[in-house]
Amino acid sequence: MIRAKVGQCSDCQKKYPLTKGRCQYCYWKHRAKVRQSEKALKEKTDPLNEETKKVYVIPKQTDKRKKQNALYLKKRRIFMDQNTNCQAKLNGCTGKSTELHHRKGRLGELIHDERYFLAVCRNCHDIITEHSEMALKKGLSLLRYGI
Repeated sequence: MIRAKVGQCSDCQKKYPLTKGRCQYCYWKHRAKVRQSEKALKEKTDPLNEETKKVYVIPKQTDKRKKQNALYLKKRRIFMDQNTNCQAKLNGCTGKSTELHHRKGRLGELIHDERYFLAVCRNCHDIITEHSEMALKKGLSLLRYGI
């Protein structure tokens, strides 16, 4: 068994078992100062310091999707100007088209395909989205992939 060396502490000058020339209290006090100074030095020299680190913000849309949406909004405006009446004409129809329904969805390039646009009122659009089987039977919605 190794015995601790007893001697005079280099900091407080009391006679105690020593660890690297200091009593336990002074040793841990010294270690805390060393860690604090190491941390301060690391913050000054660390290139990934919180102050200098740039925060990357994830964009809401990719550049490709921004271009697609800009083109879509133009096509939508033209289509809605040309089709002012609801094309679905379901129960509760108001008659005036206010929304654009995509019969095959808005994935990828389908967002631009005017063959699948359908000008509808809010009531008809709600019915189409809530009752998808009925919408498929009446041709108001289409499957995205040929099945």
